[in-house]
Amino acid sequence: MASYEKSSPIYTLLSGQRVGQMSIDEHKEIDREERAAHQNIFSGFQFLLLLVVFLCTRLPCVQMPQPATLSGTLTGFTLFALISRYGLREHRGTEWHLLLDSWGLLFFAAAAIWQTGFLSSPFQSLFFISILLTGISLGSKAVYHQAGAATVCLILLAAADRKAFSGNLAALKVDTEYLSEPLIRVTLLWLLAWAVSKLSQEAEVTKEKIRQLSRTDQLTGLWNMKMLLIFMQREYQRILIRSGKFSVLMIDADNLKAVNDMFGHHAGTMLIIFISETMRSELREEDMLARFGGDEFVAFLPDTACQDAWKVAERLRRRIEDAPLVYEGHTVHITVSCGIACFPVHGDELTEIMKVADRALYQSKDLGKNRCTIFNQPAPEPVNSPSPQSFRAGDA
Repeated sequence: MASYEKSSPIYTLLSGQRVGQMSIDEHKEIDREERAAHQNIFSGFQFLLLLVVFLCTRLPCVQMPQPATLSGTLTGFTLFALISRYGLREHRGTEWHLLLDSWGLLFFAAAAIWQTGFLSSPFQSLFFISILLTGISLGSKAVYHQAGAATVCLILLAAADRKAFSGNLAALKVDTEYLSEPLIRVTLLWLLAWAVSKLSQEAEVTKEKIRQLSRTDQLTGLWNMKMLLIFMQREYQRILIRSGKFSVLMIDADNLKAVNDMFGHHAGTMLIIFISETMRSELREEDMLARFGGDEFVAFLPDTACQDAWKVAERLRRRIEDAPLVYEGHTVHITVSCGIACFPVHGDELTEIMKVADRALYQSKDLGKNRCTIFNQPAPEPVNSPSPQSFRAGDA
């Protein structure tokens, strides 16, 4: 038998490292990096905000009844920003750290507004900025929480502006004209929260679509090899703990080139889709099928011994053989060959099992195609199989 060796990046990825060293879910890492980037924006905004507030308080139009209290607030928020950026560096990218920054910004905004004129403060837009940054970073749920907290702050600011906390209730005058401005601000605040929430939800839907595209093969809708490897890693680790077993099937269409030459590449594409749908319908829910590339597929069968895996592969082979594809009035018959490798019979590493299954596939090809082969174990002759010529076409 000729010697075959794949140069696929899948083997390069697996070779030379334990499965446990590979990332189980890279999307979690991507999400963490995204949160870390948002946190950098928060940090930069915090320091710029401190500078802006400090400079604005030097302007004569800004009321400061208690300058010492405002200076303490600025000092306290500066310490908070420094600790968040440098003291909690190892927690950057976590959701709770981002929440801490967003709530810290909101409370600083409330304190700055309180100490610079209440409802006449020039810093009231900070509530809107806080809600906007929170929505971009943390999603719709956090936005509504911030909007509720900002509403409470505005109510307290309105009450403080009319000296409701002074104890002199006789001096408290609340009329329609006075209430109109806070009500407008609260309404605009919730309108912003709703808009940011919707934008955040749409962004999440778009990200989920991107994740799905990165997980699946666009032609067949099957999992791609990256997701198959993640699935196999999890199962491999679970099986190592339980001392269990699994099987890998390498499946390849026979003579697909003849179909392309006779009917065109679109017919070959439709045949790949047909093969993938046929195999997917025959496998269990816990099995995983992925497109390796071209007309080659990989199936991972957890808790399946070699002989049981051969029966599954043979059922797939016969189903494809017995159900030809009708393409533009032509009946196109196609067959597949399959190689089978099993853990722990053929090795104790995932890379080794996949390579053995690949070599078993070429054993099937050398034996005449249209058959399933367990590596180094000749499989029984296929039942009611046609001659080794595995492609034929005729008019419907």
